[in-house]
Amino acid sequence: MDHNVINKYALTFENKTMSWEGFRGKKNSKIIDTNHYCLTCFLICWDSVSQINDSLLPDINAALADPTLEIESDTTTVDIIMCNHLVDFYDRQGYVSSIPLNDFKEIVTLWRGFLTTRPLNGAKIYFTFFGFSF
Repeated sequence: MDHNVINKYALTFENKTMSWEGFRGKKNSKIIDTNHYCLTCFLICWDSVSQINDSLLPDINAALADPTLEIESDTTTVDIIMCNHLVDFYDRQGYVSSIPLNDFKEIVTLWRGFLTTRPLNGAKIYFTFFGFSF
């Protein structure tokens, strides 16, 4: 774990209980926060360990292996292009900023690790909806 990356991007990981007004249900969610809003928005959409392992990390590794490749990935709010050891972030208005690809890989790896931890100090993930628990 690279503490410089954690400090540089002010990374925080949190298990949060979500509830919605008008619904009796609650859901435990995993949240990442950084000081880079596009990075945060992008990673929140990548909340599946299998998707990260099967798609995102192979793309990152390919971009690291061949810096001339341009590898794109997108979410509903943020798109990225990995090229020349950088990750360029784009929102609906266009280019926002870049971060080093090595930093991005470290953050994705930390996020993936957090996604595998049990939420809320060992409590099971639950969703209660009108008296039924899932």
